[in-house]
Amino acid sequence: MTVAHDDPHVARLFDHLARLVCDGVGDPADLHGQLVELALANSPDVARYWKQVGTGVGIPDTAYKDGGPHLFPDAPVVRVFRTSGTTGSVRGTVRYSAAGLELKRLAVEANARRHLLPDGGERPVVLPFAPSEEAAPDMAIAFDMARIAESCGDPELSAAVVGADGVDFDLLANRLDAAVAEGRPVVLVGATFAFVNICDALEARGRRWELPPGSRMYDGGGFKGRSRVMGVDELRAAVRRVFGIERHGNIFGMTELANMLYDASDTPVGPLGERPKGSHPAGGPKVRDPRTREHLAEGRGLLEVTDLSVLDRPHVLLTGDLGIAGPEGVAIAGRIAGSASRGCSLTLDEMTGGAA
Repeated sequence: MTVAHDDPHVARLFDHLARLVCDGVGDPADLHGQLVELALANSPDVARYWKQVGTGVGIPDTAYKDGGPHLFPDAPVVRVFRTSGTTGSVRGTVRYSAAGLELKRLAVEANARRHLLPDGGERPVVLPFAPSEEAAPDMAIAFDMARIAESCGDPELSAAVVGADGVDFDLLANRLDAAVAEGRPVVLVGATFAFVNICDALEARGRRWELPPGSRMYDGGGFKGRSRVMGVDELRAAVRRVFGIERHGNIFGMTELANMLYDASDTPVGPLGERPKGSHPAGGPKVRDPRTREHLAEGRGLLEVTDLSVLDRPHVLLTGDLGIAGPEGVAIAGRIAGSASRGCSLTLDEMTGGAA
C-alpha cells in the first residue's frame, strides 16, 4: 500500500534520519530497511527493477534522465535540481519535497562541519568557486556550496565568486586580501575545473597570495574538463602556487544524491591520483562487480553510493563511475567506458572560462 507523504510513519522516519545524519545516532541498517520498504511501496518501477536485479541494488543514474522515481507525488515539489552534461544530452531531474530538502540541508551542513570545523574552532572565510543559489537555482552544487558557507564560514567575508557572467575576480581578490589582512584561514571549495580555470587566469595576471595558516581547498568533480585532463597532484601544485595552500581535499557529489563524500586519506589510488572516499553516518561508497552484482572489498567495478539523507527517491544510487575499492575506502576514477562525462564540474568548467 502506498505511503502518503503526510503519514505519521514518514514524519517519524524523517526524525530518525535527521538524528543519524546530524549526530550519528541510530541504526543505519534498520533505516536502510525502512527506506527500501518505502521505495517498494511507492514505486512500482523500483519494485520491478529490484525483482530483476536484487532488492536494494542501486538505481542507475540514467533512470533520472526522464525524471526518475519520485516517491511522494502527493507532496508539493519545493525544489528541482537538474544534472548537467554534454551538449545536447538530456538532463537528469530530481525533485524535493519540503521534508526531503530539509533533510538534505541538515546532512550537507553536518558533514561539512565534521570536515571544516572538527574542533568547533574559528570559522574560516569560505569562498565557493560556484555560483550563488540565485544565479543557478537548479544546480545542486550551488545549493550545497551555499549550505557549506552558511554553516561553516565567516558570515561577513564568505561569498560565492562565480556568477552568471563568469568569475568575479575583483570580489575574489577583495575577500582574499581581507582574509590575509585579518589572518583568517580561507577554505576554497568548488568544482575541479573551476579551480583549474581560476588558477590559469590568476597566474596569467600575475596574481598570487600566501593565505593564512589553516587555509585549504576542497575541489569537487571530475578531473577531465572540456579543455584538458589534469591529475590531482598537478591541480594541487597550481593551487599551491596561486594561493599558497598546503592542505587539500576532494569532495564527490552528484545531483541524484543528497550528501557528499570527502576524502578518507591522502593515498593516491586512481589513475589520475584520485584519493579514496570514506563513509559518513548516513552511508557511503561501495563497488559492485558489474557481472555478479556482488560488492567487492578490493578491486574495480561500478560505484554505488548509499545515502540515508535521501527521502524523496531511492537512497541507493548505481552510478556510471568507476570505483576502486581498497582498505582505505573507494577511489572514484571517472566515468566508465562508454559513459559520457557529465555533472556540475563540466558546467563550471564552461562558466569559469574552460574551452568549449
